[in-house]
Amino acid sequence: MVSARPMVTDTPGANHDTASHHLSFEAEAYYYILPGEKNTTTFMGYADYKGFHSELRYNYEDLQTVSVFGGYRFNAGRGFRAGFTPVLGFAVGNTDGIIPGFLLDLTWNIFDFHSESEYVVNFEGSEKNYFYTWSELGITPVKNIRTGISANRTRLIHSSLDLQRGVFAQFTIRKFTSGIHYFNPFSSDHYVIVTIDYEF
Repeated sequence: MVSARPMVTDTPGANHDTASHHLSFEAEAYYYILPGEKNTTTFMGYADYKGFHSELRYNYEDLQTVSVFGGYRFNAGRGFRAGFTPVLGFAVGNTDGIIPGFLLDLTWNIFDFHSESEYVVNFEGSEKNYFYTWSELGITPVKNIRTGISANRTRLIHSSLDLQRGVFAQFTIRKFTSGIHYFNPFSSDHYVIVTIDYEF
């Protein structure tokens, strides 16, 4: 199973400048409401210093699995901004393996695009390897509100669709961001993810 990490407006791996010399932290939780299946919660923590980015995850690559990632972010542009963060991680638990991946962020005016991908090399054998990706195209029409469309390829959801498609909306107040993602609307494969994020 693979979880999916929705992007919030100010995630450490998304919009922070590598020139920043302060240490920043962020914590996130995602509650998956899955019709006909047991609901589950995914937890993530992030730490950033200058361009260095690290992540700690639970119930992400698989249930009862812990994964740790590290990488370095490269930024370019001013009006049109681009960020690229190659990362490398490993997982232990129900899934054990090495995980190379990357984060890609593009921002222009009120529009943004975020994509993250990873390939899990499972120690139990190549037949259990898998590729996961999550992408969002967002717009922030007014301050503190972001909405858009998203697509992801995941093993967490038992669906007849290989690519999950959805819409989302997020609201930020001070250091808190909450949101809701609705995937595969108007179909029998629909599900909801409720998110909460805190920066400190």
